[in-house]
Amino acid sequence: MYKFRIAGEGVTDQVVIENILCGYFENQDLDGEIKYSHPLFDETDQKQKGFGNWTMLLEYLDHSDFRADTLNCECIVIQVDTDVSNEKGFDVVQVDDQNRPLSSEALISNVIAKLRDTIETGEKGFYDEHAEKIIFAVSVHSIECWLYAHYNKKWLKSPKITGCEKALLHLYEKGANQSLSKIKPNIDKNYVSYNKLSEPFLKRRHIDEVVQKDPSFRVFIGELAKIESQV
Repeated sequence: MYKFRIAGEGVTDQVVIENILCGYFENQDLDGEIKYSHPLFDETDQKQKGFGNWTMLLEYLDHSDFRADTLNCECIVIQVDTDVSNEKGFDVVQVDDQNRPLSSEALISNVIAKLRDTIETGEKGFYDEHAEKIIFAVSVHSIECWLYAHYNKKWLKSPKITGCEKALLHLYEKGANQSLSKIKPNIDKNYVSYNKLSEPFLKRRHIDEVVQKDPSFRVFIGELAKIESQV
């Protein structure tokens, strides 16, 4: 039985979550204890098997594979970005009745409710029975915003939650961050690049810094804190 399983939109998201887990629980040896459940991952060529996006993640949560994976681990982390939450099929709006953007916390709560309902559609009562081992990592609006919060050393009046992938690339191109500039190959959407990009999260102090800067990251780390004594 694995200690952690990770289900996400893609392998780039999975490796970021893995490095966060290893850094947060830095006193634990998690080598061989983390398994990518969805999408599957070929460790030989370090590539994702098949497609991965939010629609396929929802299909997985509704499937018996998810229930089997949950039973075969101590904790399963479910990761999803909120950038497309208002698309048809996801159906989680990003604004309130007055058309004002929801707070990160409110949006995360609504997204989690959608994910829980999807799990319950697969088997009624399954979520409630196993809620203690199901952890949600909801990034507003993308997991790149968590990376950007680390690499951007300028203090922002409000957290950056849109255009983070482009902003991260801009930091790289202009050499604004020395450690980011050393990353090779260039920032590409693949396992190798995102593993390198998220390596700073292998240290707890970097996690603690980003907790102060990004609300959705703070919510996720708060969920990990709840199980810290069990890991």
